[in-house]
Amino acid sequence: MRKKIISIFVGYQSFENHYASDFFETPENIDMLVWHNVKSSALGKLPKDIQTQQLPEFDYKGKTDFLRYLKAKSTLRYNDKTQATKKHLLYRVAPGKSNFKKKLKFGLISVLSRCYASKKGIQKLEDNFFNQTRTSTYYNQCLAYLKANTPDMIYCSHQVSSLSLAPVLAARDLGIPVVSFIHSWDNLPKGNKMLKADYYLVWSDYMKEEMTAYYPDEVKENNIKVTGTPQFVCYTKPEYLIEKELFYKAYNLPINKKLLCFSGNFTSIGMDDPLYLKDLAEAVKAHNQTSSEQYHVILRANPADYNQGFIPILAEYKDVITEVIPTWNHEEFPLPDTYRLNSNLGVLDSTLYYSSAIFNIGSTMALDAILLGKPAFYCHYKQTNGHKDFNIDRLYQFVHFKTFNKHPKAIHLLQKPEALARILQDFDTLEQQNRDERAAWAKSIAKHPLNEFRARMYNAFQNVLS
Repeated sequence: MRKKIISIFVGYQSFENHYASDFFETPENIDMLVWHNVKSSALGKLPKDIQTQQLPEFDYKGKTDFLRYLKAKSTLRYNDKTQATKKHLLYRVAPGKSNFKKKLKFGLISVLSRCYASKKGIQKLEDNFFNQTRTSTYYNQCLAYLKANTPDMIYCSHQVSSLSLAPVLAARDLGIPVVSFIHSWDNLPKGNKMLKADYYLVWSDYMKEEMTAYYPDEVKENNIKVTGTPQFVCYTKPEYLIEKELFYKAYNLPINKKLLCFSGNFTSIGMDDPLYLKDLAEAVKAHNQTSSEQYHVILRANPADYNQGFIPILAEYKDVITEVIPTWNHEEFPLPDTYRLNSNLGVLDSTLYYSSAIFNIGSTMALDAILLGKPAFYCHYKQTNGHKDFNIDRLYQFVHFKTFNKHPKAIHLLQKPEALARILQDFDTLEQQNRDERAAWAKSIAKHPLNEFRARMYNAFQNVLS
């Protein structure tokens, strides 16, 4: 008997990752409809039997937004009470405090969250949050759509976005089973799970343990399935790697030098990223003057949140730094038209593949590099002229970094800028060190083999639908 699944995609990145993992090549007994709010050329490349539908217009109101942030802050406080690691409040739930109104809003949220930091208090906030959502036009349009299409199951690809809540809430109100994927390996400690699903799909056994620890009453262990993630499947597929000559020519990279990738973070936690990039550039420039082995830095800034501080550094060190800009940020497309479909993931894959190592400040891009067999270096020292609101020690206390407790040597920590020069002098030795520990850490985060994600995912779906 054929089954109908409606898959919800509210983020470009999640959709592209699923596309690259062959998720849309559905089993014979499944019909799929993609309910989305994304712009991607891949939408037009979906199999002909997969329908697509734009999500309704989003119209949540201020009170709903306030409850969302209050619930998240209260959850962080509660997690600090109940979990062994007491650092959950380091995760910021305020998107910014640039004006008086925002300062007042998040100041009030901080005060009220102390009153709701209990199981009962969080449940009360969630009930109010869900009831407010049900009053929106967005929710009612989602409800009508689901009634008209009568799916057997809903798959939600991202558990954090506000756009996901109303369609999932409408589905559960109609008794339609909902399966939600946990989008990223650092999501669960952040206390910002927006919705409730009937089943959850996670990256690893470690993440399954996290799920049961954070939501012991809400989620039954049997309803958590370990599937891995679509995020890294492209690294296992040769067609995503851009030919070396073409890649180097497109971005004007020096063919005879070892490439070192510096990856930027979100500006809220990467305020000093340009200063660390400058340190790496200085080390490379000095090394290249005295050594036959030459290096060149390639910058991959965060494509969703570009740090403007990189601009003067790129201008000053243009002889040793080249920026590899993801193709959606290029005014002029640097690659042939044949690369348009997979170019965004292809540029990421190729950037890491052709780099000898990655450097950053606590970015999860280190995992990407390690999955491709590259060593990763975290800068862990203070900048003399750093941003007054940035604290490097605070950054490395984030709860998700406890994954290194069992694999403390998986990533090299640089405790002072002078360490960069020593790394370049003895890079080949460092590259070979801790290979096994790097691989073990990566496998603890994302289930291997990476390219079996689709099979594990549809096995989980079939169990729900049976």
